[in-house]
Amino acid sequence: MFAVHAGEASRPPVVVEYVSPEKFTDVSSTDHGPPNQNYLEQLRRHVMKKAAVYLALGEQLSIKIKDIDMAGEFEPWNTPGNDIRMIRHIYPPRVELHYQLKDAEGNVLKEGQVRLTEPNYQMRSVQNSQDTMRYEKALLDDWLASTFSGRATRKGLNPES
Repeated sequence: MFAVHAGEASRPPVVVEYVSPEKFTDVSSTDHGPPNQNYLEQLRRHVMKKAAVYLALGEQLSIKIKDIDMAGEFEPWNTPGNDIRMIRHIYPPRVELHYQLKDAEGNVLKEGQVRLTEPNYQMRSVQNSQDTMRYEKALLDDWLASTFSGRATRKGLNPES
C-alpha cells in the first residue's frame, strides 16, 4: 500500500499526454510529414509549467491532447519545393483535449472535453515571435487561465513567467 502512495506522491502535478499523435491534423515541420517530436515536447513542457500555477498543493491535472492543427498551412503552390508554413487568418490554431483535475485525495474536481480555436490569433501579441508553437501555446494559455483562474495558486509561481 505504501509503494502505491509513494508513486502517486512523486507524480508531477500536471501530466500532459498525446493520444495518437501520428493521427493529429498537423503538428509537423514539413508538408505531410510525421509529428515533430520536438514540437510536441516543447508544448508539453510549456503546458506543464503554465498549468502548475493554477493548482493547489496536492492537486493533479491530467491533460490528454487528442488533436493539434497548428496555425498556418503549407502551401506548395505558393512555395514550390519548400516546406514553409504560411500564417494566414484562414488557418487558425486548433487543439482538442480532455482534462481531469483531481484533489489531493483523488476526487475529481473538474473534468471536460474541449475544442479550442482562435480565429483572431494574428491580432494578438505573442511573447516570442520566433517560437514555432507560439500560437498553440497562447491558445492553451488562454484556456488554462479561463478554466482555472480564481483558484488557489502555488506559492512563488506566476502564470505569466
